Amino acid sequence: MKKALTILVLLSFVMCGCVSYTDYYKLDDQYLARRQLETRRFETNNEENMLIASAQVLQDLGFTLEESEIKLGLITGYKDREAGTTGEKVGIIFLATLFGFQPVYDTNQKIYVTLVSTKRPTNNGYNIRVEFARIIWNNMNQTHIEKIEEPEIYQDFFDKLSQSVFLTANNI
Repeated sequence: MKKALTILVLLSFVMCGCVSYTDYYKLDDQYLARRQLETRRFETNNEENMLIASAQVLQDLGFTLEESEIKLGLITGYKDREAGTTGEKVGIIFLATLFGFQPVYDTNQKIYVTLVSTKRPTNNGYNIRVEFARIIWNNMNQTHIEKIEEPEIYQDFFDKLSQSVFLTANNI
């Protein structure tokens, strides 16, 4: 009996290892739209100045830079913020008290940014791609991670980056 059980367990491990994933590398339907939102082209041949301008804009937006590697064209950073509004928290606590359940509300968040610079295939400038994501903690010390996809945030970043690149290029 013990031998049969051991063989059955081993056989189940082998069978579970034979699962194939057909859609593992398949991109979702929104991939191209997200990539266009996150990427802008800049007509400059000086990647170092692009990355310096990008770092300055991120710092102006309140990010603390964690990694900055010019040779790789990479910048990462973060900023801590409070999550939710006071009105939302008061409303949730009021409803929880009224109906007798434990209130759960977001307390703080850490917003992460990753910026990557790549040489354009035509050797005529650089593509800058930036992604924003956040980790949100609630009052029960639970977390969830979400990618920030609001177009206004990306548009605001690239507008400021364009202004910074223009000012840097003209020594203003």
